[in-house]
Amino acid sequence: MEIKDYFYKIGPAITTALFLSGAAVVFTLKYIYAGTDILPLFDSDPALNRQLFYINFYIPFGVAALALYGCLFFPGFYFRGFCLAVGFAAVIIAGYVLEDLLTINLWLYSAYVSVSAAAFTPPKNYYVSGIAIALFLAVLYHPWFLGYSISGLPFFVPDFSQVTIMALCMICFAFAMAPIRFLTDKYVNSEATVAHLNSVGAKMLLFNHRLQEYVRNFGEEAVKKDRIRFTSELHDSCGYVFTNIIAVTDAAMSFPNMETEKMRDTLFLIQGQAREGLQQTRSILHMIRELQDPALGSIEAIYEMKSIFEEVTGITVEIESGNMKHDYGWTVNTVLTRIVQESFTNSVRHGQANRILIHFWEFPGCLTMTVSDNGIGARHIVKGIGLAGMEERLAAIGGTLDISSPEDGGFRLKISIPLVGMDMKDEPAAAEGRGVWDAGT
Repeated sequence: MEIKDYFYKIGPAITTALFLSGAAVVFTLKYIYAGTDILPLFDSDPALNRQLFYINFYIPFGVAALALYGCLFFPGFYFRGFCLAVGFAAVIIAGYVLEDLLTINLWLYSAYVSVSAAAFTPPKNYYVSGIAIALFLAVLYHPWFLGYSISGLPFFVPDFSQVTIMALCMICFAFAMAPIRFLTDKYVNSEATVAHLNSVGAKMLLFNHRLQEYVRNFGEEAVKKDRIRFTSELHDSCGYVFTNIIAVTDAAMSFPNMETEKMRDTLFLIQGQAREGLQQTRSILHMIRELQDPALGSIEAIYEMKSIFEEVTGITVEIESGNMKHDYGWTVNTVLTRIVQESFTNSVRHGQANRILIHFWEFPGCLTMTVSDNGIGARHIVKGIGLAGMEERLAAIGGTLDISSPEDGGFRLKISIPLVGMDMKDEPAAAEGRGVWDAGT
């Protein structure tokens, strides 16, 4: 048995059993074993009157016990409310004609108040317990609320001291059970949070591993393409130049008595070919040096992340591409990809969402992206490392970030990126480049 089961059910059930047992024992000892002759008049026949008196206590007592235990052990807010209503009526009827305020009635009322404080989450349990105590006190001062038609029944109105003692006792019992429920809820929530974070950590670790695998495979393909492209570039440019230099040099060496003027022209030709080859070699080296991460520099990476994220976490991701282009250049592509990646992490780690919607739309001179989920949202938004990183990336390209948590729940990010003056062909080598993608944000 887990500790939460004890504090939620077993502990309050034991407390309720003690209170109910105390009421039943006092009633049995006083009115059955002691044989009290002075009983409320239900009927003129003494034997029948005694039976009706017992029935008037034990049947409502049994109904109250079933209702209170049903409230503890069965879920559902409305069902528990129904059980409390039935239990309240049964407790009132069981002690209606009894003058045993500080014994039988006190135990019955205390059992009810304890259950009402333990069966509901804060602050509902405070409200329910307070209302129950107020109703019990009202009944004590107005015992004839059932009507005067029950002839012969005495109506005992307690004095102020008795009512005060009963009120203080019920308040103490309520305030004893309510904090236990509060602390138990905190413990259960902390356990659930730890379990959720462990689950999220495992999922995000797998997500990161799958992304790294995707990047590695993507990089291997990029390496093959780079090798073919650079080989072709070197062959077509540098190879051609060096071949010309060799041919001119061989021709010059075949004429040992070449005139000075002709020799000078030949050397100038060789120098020009060498300079051209050097320029082309530098261009290729610059191209290699400026290679960028292919995974981040491509819009396709967002769809690949979507596929991997859905498979790993089971969360549904919908992408509405709208009228967006296929490519906005390496810089914008990278910002979009990183923000989507961070949004995925936040939705599963903090929002506990099961559905994420990403919507793109390009306005004249501006690209917008909205990421929303159906998670628990946040009353107060605190910008951590992830959100701060988003703002920094957007600020570098003149973009803006709007964060909100709608009243109906969930979390929403709206990103705006200006496209005016943005080079859509920046870093042309990026599409064929390769790099390392750190997916752990």
